[in-house]
Amino acid sequence: MHKAETARRRSMAVAAFGTVVEWYDFSIFFYTSLYLAQAFYAPYEGSFLLALATGAVGFLFRPLGAMVFGHYGDKIGRRGALVISAGIMAIAMFGIALLPTHETLGVWAAILVLLLRSLAGFSVGAEYTGITVFLMESARDGRRGFAASWAAANSEIGALLAVGLSTWLAFALPAEQMQEWGWRVLFLIGGVLAASMIPLRKLMVETESFTRSHQQQTAPQHRRSPLLLALRKQPRAILVAFLISTVGSATYFLNITYVPTYLEAATELAAGQTLLFGTVAALIAIVVTPFIGLAADHFGRRKVFAVLLATVVGGSLPAYLLLQGVSGSAVVFGVALLAIPAAGWSAVASAAVPEQFTAVGRYSGMAIGYNIAVALFGGFSPVIVTWLMQQTGNNLAPAYYAAALCTLAGIPALLLMRNMARKTLAEVDAPLN
Repeated sequence: MHKAETARRRSMAVAAFGTVVEWYDFSIFFYTSLYLAQAFYAPYEGSFLLALATGAVGFLFRPLGAMVFGHYGDKIGRRGALVISAGIMAIAMFGIALLPTHETLGVWAAILVLLLRSLAGFSVGAEYTGITVFLMESARDGRRGFAASWAAANSEIGALLAVGLSTWLAFALPAEQMQEWGWRVLFLIGGVLAASMIPLRKLMVETESFTRSHQQQTAPQHRRSPLLLALRKQPRAILVAFLISTVGSATYFLNITYVPTYLEAATELAAGQTLLFGTVAALIAIVVTPFIGLAADHFGRRKVFAVLLATVVGGSLPAYLLLQGVSGSAVVFGVALLAIPAAGWSAVASAAVPEQFTAVGRYSGMAIGYNIAVALFGGFSPVIVTWLMQQTGNNLAPAYYAAALCTLAGIPALLLMRNMARKTLAEVDAPLN
């Protein structure tokens, strides 16, 4: 019993650490977008927007990766899917780090960046969904919200690592050296982190939920694709996963990851200063995430979601006004008003989304609902709001966009979701009538 408990806790720790690596690797592209624009897109008009769009294209490949890895994770095991995805991410990160610039390869440099970013997106399709499923299934009853929230908290640690290292290098190196080779160091670090996850994940043990569902797959009704079973038997769960993840992805990427980029575009702050405020956003998110996960265990997922949704919708405009403030304290308050509800929503969603599904097809169904939302409203939200600001000249466009999108997705999500905080895992796993 003691060995089993030790193995369970070790597996949860390894799984949770995986989101540090995932979000460092995936978000570092956006934090270095100014340097990537000069390295690979300098001759083209709108080079910065092209770099952002390339980063966003990676999100389009997340659903494809989700379908492949979701099927594998439901059929063969969560662990195996996560081991393979780490290897693919390492290849993508090392590839970008070592890729020659436009001066050497011409247009092929931009094409290869696009292909490597797509490969990273394919890999990430397995990551966050697989990790949150693993943590939710491994947690004790009554603690699933807190346990799964560490996937969200650690993703913010990964983002903090990305923005923190970017900030440090921006201050430590002359601008010319940062543009010439400094940004490559950040991608090399990402490759090393991803490669280190391969042996660690091989030590993980599968969850009881997967073991039970795997045994059920011997029955005739469970022999077909887990994804097809989820689409046929649990379409409402997939829809709810999509709606919850729409709010979560839009707020995360706009309210936390996009903060330095927004400040550079909309204010006169220097690059090092904008990255510093991005670090503040990530720190705030890390601190509040596990506490909101605990609150979701105590009060229920729906109630906490409702409070967070009201904060996002009502607080977006004041927050962006504060970001344009004349004082650093005003900017910090604006950053906090954006980061807290974004981090909180991700914390609650980490348990609430996998709880929408029964054990059979959970990885596949959640992967599709989550990754389609992230592809549409996560990676492309920064591109959309940047374009809106350029076209309208209104620096408050991100606030209007976030409030409208979160209202349209958040209210139906609250009405349709299963509120499973006080249910046992066996009850959550049970087939729907």
